[in-house]
Amino acid sequence: MGWMKRLLTPPLLVIAALLMWIEDSLWQWLKQFTAWLEIFPLVRRLEARLALLPPYAAMVVFLLPTTFLLPVKLLAVYWITRGYWLASFALLAAAKIFGTALVARMYVVCQPSLMSIDWFRRVHDWLLSTRDVLYSAVRAMPIFQMVKAKLSAIKFAARAMLVRIQGRRNLILRRWRAIRRWTRDRTARTTSERR
Repeated sequence: MGWMKRLLTPPLLVIAALLMWIEDSLWQWLKQFTAWLEIFPLVRRLEARLALLPPYAAMVVFLLPTTFLLPVKLLAVYWITRGYWLASFALLAAAKIFGTALVARMYVVCQPSLMSIDWFRRVHDWLLSTRDVLYSAVRAMPIFQMVKAKLSAIKFAARAMLVRIQGRRNLILRRWRAIRRWTRDRTARTTSERR
């Protein structure tokens, strides 16, 4: 049984880290994206009231978007059973993005109250430490190091090629301008000689 654990642990670590990275990236991006909502006075007032909620009321507000989106996700599952695959996956993706955006915003607003709940703070810290352990385990894998080196080489080659292309483009533009000047001057000389 030990051989199976050694065989399955690296790919499962990669999958878990990848899923956590996607969720974390989506979370961070959506937190920044929803920050623009603060420009609206009504939203600012609502968020100010939400920030003053007691801990468990803040927990209810934090979980509301997930609860409201459950029927939407069940509808998507129903559509899958009816054969509407594309519509179902589009609905699931939209619900995931919209739900994560709302939860991320509620987390930003209610975080001080939520962190005063002891078990929530422990779960929060455990999730962050698990994420860090997963990321460090994946970064320590030789395959990760190899892929990272290959990606860096590709990135460097792409930048070098871009610089070369831009240099050639500038050279071509200079030559094109010179040819246009030469033909314009030649045309002007020819017309002046005819007069």
